Amino acid sequence: MKLSEAIDTYIRRRRAAGAHLRSSETMLHSFLCYCGDIDLKRVGTLSITKFLNGREGVRPGTWRAKYGALKLFFAYWFLRGRLRRSPVPLSAPKRTQDFIPYIYSRSELQRLLEALPQCQSYPSCLICAVAFRTLLLVLYGTGMRLGEALRLRVADVDLTNDLIRIRETKFYKSRLVPIGSDVRRVIEEYLASPNRTNESQSPLFQSIQQKPIRSAIAQRTFKRLRKMCGLQRPVTCSFQPRIHDLRQHAESRIMPNRFQIHRLEGLGPFSCSA
Repeated sequence: MKLSEAIDTYIRRRRAAGAHLRSSETMLHSFLCYCGDIDLKRVGTLSITKFLNGREGVRPGTWRAKYGALKLFFAYWFLRGRLRRSPVPLSAPKRTQDFIPYIYSRSELQRLLEALPQCQSYPSCLICAVAFRTLLLVLYGTGMRLGEALRLRVADVDLTNDLIRIRETKFYKSRLVPIGSDVRRVIEEYLASPNRTNESQSPLFQSIQQKPIRSAIAQRTFKRLRKMCGLQRPVTCSFQPRIHDLRQHAESRIMPNRFQIHRLEGLGPFSCSA
């Protein structure tokens, strides 16, 4: 069996069983490009190790993501008798983690919001200032991941009960997130803004063309906004402030009252996040 056939079959079967495998598919196809379409049995530990480490080194998170995808892939074919052993190294080396999330102050968040109209005034911008402002405040006020927020539909927002329903999260579960009055008001204003569709299955956060916003576009837009505001760490730091960092310490900003807690407990088989 060729490596390309093994990867396609593995992805197809795992998805048929309910797995998403978005990042794993990317990692496996990168490995295919690195090794070439050789026979599955010819893949060796040395080539896997070189792929994991990269030509100039990789960040710990990227290394672990590649390692996990390859480990599950080769274990799958080993258990089905296609391999006599898995060529993936048995253990991952200990790697120091030098990443520290950036904690935005209220004044820094205010600077970002004030700079938004100018940042999004260019004709080439795909996201209007109102949409991006709402996205930033929802991330900051709820602690949601960027991908979770961008996958929200209009029907997932329950403004009557001050709740947002997040479906199929990072660990394939769904949960309810309480929102405060400030976040609710921001969402209400955004839903009432012109040039957007509010059908139940429409994306909550929409581009100017009323389409879903891609994560890469949101990250690139935030990077431009951050630079415009002069928010950055020293040039010696590898990691600059990210849009994902807006969710840090969000638990201190999410304060569901007792009425919200009762609603959470009575709204079906969803886990509660507060």
